[in-house]
Amino acid sequence: MSEMLQNLYDETSVQFHKLGELYIDPFGRKFRYVQAGASALVTGNLLQEAAEVTNFRSMVVQAAAAIGDTMIPVTLGGTAVTANQFENGDLVVESSTGIGQVFKIVRHDVQTSTTGTCKFYVDRAVKIALTTSSQVSVRKSAFDGVIQYPATTQTGGAVGAALYAMTDSYYGWVQSGGDGAALFDDGTNTSNGVTGIVPSASVAGSVKPAAETDASGANIGWSREVASTDSTMGFVHWTID
Repeated sequence: MSEMLQNLYDETSVQFHKLGELYIDPFGRKFRYVQAGASALVTGNLLQEAAEVTNFRSMVVQAAAAIGDTMIPVTLGGTAVTANQFENGDLVVESSTGIGQVFKIVRHDVQTSTTGTCKFYVDRAVKIALTTSSQVSVRKSAFDGVIQYPATTQTGGAVGAALYAMTDSYYGWVQSGGDGAALFDDGTNTSNGVTGIVPSASVAGSVKPAAETDASGANIGWSREVASTDSTMGFVHWTID
């Protein structure tokens, strides 16, 4: 849990915390530090991580990485890598030799060739050697470039709810756990036994009720209201964190 350097309800154009840092207030509510994406955030909206770029999945290790190495060279899968794009993101050995190892990305090359070699420097030493048959996937921090949760088609995981209208590309906090409020969509109201909440597939930035018996792993909290009102903000308890 980080110390509070930037007020919960203040945005800044400069970064004061690591993206994804967790803050827990005296009431047990949880907040994550994020950078907004290319569009301003809307107060009360459910947010998701930036849309995944699938070309960064299943990339081939360009040269063997021995036990003890902290640099993994990877042949890019069709998209160039820009400065700081994956810092504090994750690298996972997806298949073949060394499968299952997960690393935090400390830094990496800038690579303008879409199929060139990019060197990823990771936070700990390789424990199982990698070969050129190994495949890895990389993903930027879930808290870098967050956007309104889209309607119809999910393009990433939920990260929290916007506390205020954060300016695009600015830094600030979003709520990810504990008592708060959410925008309910235009669907069925909550009722006895239907108080779970999941992302809405019809109204961007909103949630919808879900039966408590649903086996879906997409539940992100529950409603504090047994009779929510459509298209309004309702009291909820977030469980994203």
